[in-house]
Parts: sequence; C-alpha cells; structure tokens
Amino acid sequence: MFKSANPILFMANATFAENLNMYSGLTHLHSANRYLILVFILFTIVDALLSGGNSSYSKKSKIMALIALILIHVQAALGLVQYFLSPWFKGLMDSASDVMSNPQARFFAVEHWLIMVVGVVLITVGYSKAKRIEKVAKRYRTILIYYGIGLVIFLIGIPWPFLKTFGTWI
Repeated sequence: MFKSANPILFMANATFAENLNMYSGLTHLHSANRYLILVFILFTIVDALLSGGNSSYSKKSKIMALIALILIHVQAALGLVQYFLSPWFKGLMDSASDVMSNPQARFFAVEHWLIMVVGVVLITVGYSKAKRIEKVAKRYRTILIYYGIGLVIFLIGIPWPFLKTFGTWI
C-alpha cells in the first residue's frame, strides 16, 4: 500500500514482524476498549440527566465520571502508541500526498486521532470544571454538556465496522 518506512520509526531493537504483532494486539485492545468507554460515558450522561435535581452530588456519580475519564485517557495512550506503530503513520511519513488522497488512509493517519483528541480534551475539561462547581445542578449540567458533546465527537471519530470505508469489526 505504501512505500517501506524508515526503520528509525520503529521501536528500538524490535523487528518489523514484532512491531506488526504489537500493532495487531494494540488494535484489538483499542477496538474492544471503545465499547467499555461508550458504556461508561452513556452511564455518566444518563446519571447526570436523572440526578440533576438532587440536593447532593453522589459518590456514585463522581466515580462513574472518573472511571469514564480514566478509561478515555488509557484509550488515548493506547491509541498514540498504536498510531506511531501503524502503517498509516509510516505511510504519512513516506508519502503524505498518497495518504491524503486515500479516504481510509487519511482517516486513520490524520482525522481519527485529531477528532479523538478533541473529545478527550472536552471530557477532561468537563470533569475538571464540574469538580470545582459547588451547585449540584450546575455540576450535573456541566458533566452532561461536556460528556454529551464528547460522546458525539467520539461517535463521529470511531471507524465503525458497518461503514463502507472500514468494513471490519476489528
């Protein structure tokens, strides 16, 4: 698909095959983890909707929002490692014009990670802002807005297997 990559881009003392195996494993983990993240974000959003009128911010609400945040940051770290081991990154370094002219390659080399970084930043900012808010209703509303927008952004940026461009569950 792309020209061979510069060996400097690979991890030190690792063979090409080892990097491909690591990339494959990270791809499976990254793909499976998205469902866990989506579930926790949805639980957090539903909890914020249902609990917005409560007189106190529950420990359960705080824990759900925090778990979603932690999972998102773990996913971002996995994604960054995966990205730099990927054929998409290698292709981008070898021939950016070829990558940019191919919709699937462009998505994975440029669009996916940029979209996801925006989502991670939104949810991180939302969690941080909510933590500092004293009024319970406003705290829940902040979580609802930031996590809700973050969820929409994540849904846009996920390479869904049912889309023609991607067509695989992994």
